[in-house]
Amino acid sequence: MNPLADNPLKTRADFARSVVQLWEPTKPYFSEGKARVNFGLPAAHFPMVAAELEGFARPLFGLAPLAAGDLPFDDWDMIREGYANGTDPEHPEFWGNYDGVDQRQVESAAIGFGLIFAKEQIWDPLTDKQKENVANWLKFCQTRPVANNNWHFFHVLGSLGLESVGVEHDLSVRENALDTLESFYIGEGWYADGEARRFDHYIPFAMHFYGLIYSKIAKGDEERCDRFRDRARQFAQEFKHWFDEDGASLAFGRSMTYRFAQASFWAGLAFADVEALPWGEIRGLWARNMRWWGERDYFDRDGIMPVGYAYPNLHMCEIYNSPGSPYWAMKSFLPLALPETHPFWQADEIEKQESDDLLHSDVAGMIGFRAGRNRVMLSSCNEMRMPLRGAAEKYAKFAYSTAFGFSMDPDRLGFTVNPFDNMLALSRDSRSFFTRSEFDESLIGPDFLWSKWLPDDDIEVETWLIARAPWHIRAHKITTARPLVATEGGFAIERTDASSMEGGVNGRVSEAVTEHAASYAVDMSPEARTPMTRWRTHPNSSLYFPQTHVPHLVAELAPGTTWLIGAYAATPDPEQGPQWLENVPDAPSIEWLEQARDSASDIKGRKFRERQVKLI
Repeated sequence: MNPLADNPLKTRADFARSVVQLWEPTKPYFSEGKARVNFGLPAAHFPMVAAELEGFARPLFGLAPLAAGDLPFDDWDMIREGYANGTDPEHPEFWGNYDGVDQRQVESAAIGFGLIFAKEQIWDPLTDKQKENVANWLKFCQTRPVANNNWHFFHVLGSLGLESVGVEHDLSVRENALDTLESFYIGEGWYADGEARRFDHYIPFAMHFYGLIYSKIAKGDEERCDRFRDRARQFAQEFKHWFDEDGASLAFGRSMTYRFAQASFWAGLAFADVEALPWGEIRGLWARNMRWWGERDYFDRDGIMPVGYAYPNLHMCEIYNSPGSPYWAMKSFLPLALPETHPFWQADEIEKQESDDLLHSDVAGMIGFRAGRNRVMLSSCNEMRMPLRGAAEKYAKFAYSTAFGFSMDPDRLGFTVNPFDNMLALSRDSRSFFTRSEFDESLIGPDFLWSKWLPDDDIEVETWLIARAPWHIRAHKITTARPLVATEGGFAIERTDASSMEGGVNGRVSEAVTEHAASYAVDMSPEARTPMTRWRTHPNSSLYFPQTHVPHLVAELAPGTTWLIGAYAATPDPEQGPQWLENVPDAPSIEWLEQARDSASDIKGRKFRERQVKLI
């Protein structure tokens, strides 16, 4: 049941109403003391008290801007009661104290955010004792350690919350957090999310979003505030390429269950008065993404936002996703704190300014281009070295897409049934497999990426990814000491009971075509591969579609060195397919590939690298 189904999401009043529409289904799940919210049984890796605090705190990112914007909301009494009881050590719903790094540190940012934007509704009516408890709990959170990444901003928001209600506290914690965050800045508008090679949505919806709030709220720190605003201006020039003309954003990286938090960077620009692009363009990018999500019925049957992406899905979730986690999406309602007279609200939406120019990101190690209504991003730098689910699928695929998302490979012995969309999988026994997950080396050229990866002790792979819009070419030089089977997938497209399936094998082409989309894999290897369409991949593996088709190219590799080369493309407009097939780009020569590699440049995002977790 989509609570936004009747909302056009056009005007400020529409968006204000949508916050309440998303809020209403949560109310039956509040505890008696209103400090905890339990949406269901699935668990995260942290204690239930933290999960239930998530359910209470995260909607505040949408509710508090209603107060700041003088917009209607009738349930502030519930919120106040939750603040009072959750911070009362004598109350059974006390959120608790904790040692070490803890999820409650994350939610303390939302508690502080609520004080900043809704002081009159939350703080002012509290008794002196209740105010003391709220202040003490937030001050306690200021003393606790945080993960060495965007979490440092949680100390900052907690401190700003205390400051907004006049509570004295140790400002050195905030200053140390800001200094650490400064060390993560690489250049060209890009931060790293800690000492890691991950340039995902955490950069816009965490690093920049919180920095933009700070730049508007903080007093007496103008030099830093100017830096935050200037970096956001730079970042906007690249990040706009992560959205297509329909409003979909690039599905890439972890925490995809936060859904329309994808638009929160544009929300932050508006709140901080940063016209990084014309106001109409900023509003259009923000509003189209919000509508793209508003038009999708991914909700549970009672209107709760479930863990998942375009439909409820635990395959793709993180170990830190509890049933309340998806409400982090509410961050994108920040512009509601602005008056109707603000230029953001006064501007008419400007349609997406699509360009045939390539996006060349030598920080993030990405090459982006337009493929019809689809935006495609080639990637050869990002990696996840922490033990989180689906690290390779979320970061190390060859291509990511706004129209087709990406798939997980849920069966570790599923070499013949996993989707492997936009991946090369290698196997010795046709059961277990290797894919690209980390990078030994990576380089960038004007329109291509190169990487070397070592999936096992006796396997070395060099990979070239070449933009030839709407196609991209992949070339792999594989050296192995033992025989291997290789299968390489294109983009995954939707399969439904009503789909009329076409395609299959056509010479050296593997294709999957329905009335909704077309996906192609064209073999160009020196020795022909076998085209093979996977008509029935593992269900619920795609973020976008419960069932999918994926075109594949398969080869048997003898010991020694083998070259695999192919062209890949997909379109949500299948009538484009025949024309695209008539204009497949030429295969690059091996000489060209090697010369391109030798002329390429370092990727700046390789500055940091995450330490791997060791058991001993």
